[in-house]
Amino acid sequence: MVSMASGIMAGLAAAGAVWAEPSGWFAVGVWLGLADEPLVISVAPWLGMVATVCGTISGLAFFWAKWQSRSPVKPYQDSTGDKSEAD
Repeated sequence: MVSMASGIMAGLAAAGAVWAEPSGWFAVGVWLGLADEPLVISVAPWLGMVATVCGTISGLAFFWAKWQSRSPVKPYQDSTGDKSEAD
């Protein structure tokens, strides 16, 4: 769930960064250091990194849980309780 939420936040931040990207004279001012870039531009790469890390952890936890829930192969046991090879 954290993985999905961080992925959604990263996607929204990326869309906001595209929309808020400086253009025209404001972009020149940002380049010269006379104006600050919008916060969403600074935060978008960090949110993408958090989404990637959370997704990786979530995937590893999923596969680890599947691996742990596997039942080991049990030998054949007849109705008397004797373990023997199946015919």
